[in-house]
Amino acid sequence: MRNLKLLLQREPAAIGSLAASILPVLVLLGAIDIDEAGVAAIVVAINTIVGFGIRLAVSPLASNGTPHGGASAGIATQV
Repeated sequence: MRNLKLLLQREPAAIGSLAASILPVLVLLGAIDIDEAGVAAIVVAINTIVGFGIRLAVSPLASNGTPHGGASAGIATQV
């Protein structure tokens, strides 16, 4: 599982590329009826959703529960 996370962290667009390869074949076989713009929109949506999800899944959490570099990171409080 760790190797899969590392692979997806390095290249989250791989799933979108796979969809970009499969969708035209499905259109040619008549399994789905969608034009080129629709295929492009689906691939972009997949890349966006998967990329965001992977970044959430693999980003380490700070000890206070916020991701590193979050809003509370680097904010010093004066006492």
